[in-house]
Amino acid sequence: MGWFGSRTVSGTNEPLLDEVILAIRQAGGWGDGDTAESIRPDALLGADLGLSSIAVARLASILQKRRGRDPLPFHTLFVKPDGTMVQDIRVRDVVEFLRRRSNETPP
Repeated sequence: MGWFGSRTVSGTNEPLLDEVILAIRQAGGWGDGDTAESIRPDALLGADLGLSSIAVARLASILQKRRGRDPLPFHTLFVKPDGTMVQDIRVRDVVEFLRRRSNETPP
C-alpha cells in the first residue's frame, strides 16, 4: 500500500489525514486496539495526545520514510512567521504541511 492508502481510519475520507493518524499511532506506540477516531484533526500532539518531543521526532521520521522523498523540513512547523517558537502543533498542521509539500514542484 502506498502513501495514500485506500483504508480509512478517521472516517473523514481524507487519505492524508488517515495516514498522519496512523503515523501518530505508530509514533506514540499505540496498538491496533486503540481507536483512531479519538485522534481528531484539531488535537494538539503534546497537550491532547501526550506525545513527547521524542515521539514527535519519531513521527517526523515515520512520515519522512513513508514519503520517500528528499528530507522534509519538519522543524518549520515549530517556528512562527515572526521567528518565535511554537510549543505544540495540531494534527491538521502536520496534514497541511504535508499537503503543501506534496504540491511543491521539486527543483
